[in-house]
Amino acid sequence: MSAWKRSVATTLAGLSLAAYAAAGGSNEAQESLLAARAAAAPDAFQETVDVPSSGPVLVNTGEVKSWTFEGHVLTVGAQEGGGGGILYAPSEADDPAYRAAISAAAGGATVDYFDARASTPSVATMLQYDAVYSWTNFAYADSVTFGDNLAAYNDAGGTVVLGVFCTFTSGNSMSGTIMTAGYCPVVSPLGSNHFTTSTYNGGGQTCIYGGVASLSSGFRDILTVQGTGIEDGFYADGEICHAYRGGTGGSQGDVVYSNGSGAVQLTSAGPWGTAVGNAATCGIDVSSAWADIGSSLPGAGGDPVLAGVGTLAADTTNFLVLSNAAPSALTAVFASTSMSPQPVAGGTLVPGPTLVVRLFTTSAGGTLNLTFRPPAGLTGNLYAQMAVDDAGAVQGIAFSNAIEGTIP
Repeated sequence: MSAWKRSVATTLAGLSLAAYAAAGGSNEAQESLLAARAAAAPDAFQETVDVPSSGPVLVNTGEVKSWTFEGHVLTVGAQEGGGGGILYAPSEADDPAYRAAISAAAGGATVDYFDARASTPSVATMLQYDAVYSWTNFAYADSVTFGDNLAAYNDAGGTVVLGVFCTFTSGNSMSGTIMTAGYCPVVSPLGSNHFTTSTYNGGGQTCIYGGVASLSSGFRDILTVQGTGIEDGFYADGEICHAYRGGTGGSQGDVVYSNGSGAVQLTSAGPWGTAVGNAATCGIDVSSAWADIGSSLPGAGGDPVLAGVGTLAADTTNFLVLSNAAPSALTAVFASTSMSPQPVAGGTLVPGPTLVVRLFTTSAGGTLNLTFRPPAGLTGNLYAQMAVDDAGAVQGIAFSNAIEGTIP
């Protein structure tokens, strides 16, 4: 990165990194889900069961276990009249006590069980529920189709909660479209798990943590955020406890990653059922006061794309989300309460003339997610733009589009 970027101040005065906190959900997503539910109802609950031999196999928890299909637990007809529920569909045996705890947190909602080792829930079946929750231990009957179906369900407005080992590509894991950056908020770069116990150490600020004071788990995936994923709470060793990608508009529902589980098959403590029930039903609002005002300059992979998320109300958490940038590249984040477009390095720097700037590095996937809280007393508008070290740009520096946020 050239000297002109390094010469600016490297602290964002009055802005602090934090996790996003909101609740409410998307009415449009719920309306879409209800419409899709009615249309799909005649085709729901018709999955065939393909049970493999039940000989002993190594599962993700490190045990050698066998299993026998004992049936799904499905309350067919409970969704009539628009009321949904939650479909618990792990690649493990049922845990009625865990389902009851999830139900209690979800206001008494029906929580059914689907054995995803024996068959794969169709989109039509999933649409009969407000949320679908899965974690992985045995192999899924078809992890790719399950992941594709979850993405289609999410597109129709359904909330997806993914649990521990879904990213565990060293063993059994979830696959398909739901695990891509447009859906799953996290990825495991090594496809691995800690296999050690740690305790929730705070930092969670969404409605997921309503009534949740402490959590611990002995099985936790090694995670990093991807796409527009947002971290929400951490373990004492720094690992992500929860992360989410909120429904960003239209009918798309939320996707939450719950990095632990209260299921009887796992080593854990604390109200995991409450956390999962909240994640499935409380809704994560990602309404935005930001608008794209252009002025990007492409690098080797095209234009870096900057998006703003949040209301910009005082002391609320907002996000700057960069994608399609050069990987592992030094990046300057420019912010100002005014705009004064100036030609810089073959492109246009929009915020200014008074700038606050901070330097970061993009991820290996060319993304950068930042959160901040506007201090009280800000008025007018806020402008932001990012410059990325990119040898493929005209003068070695690519610019994202500039964005304008309206401060209420």
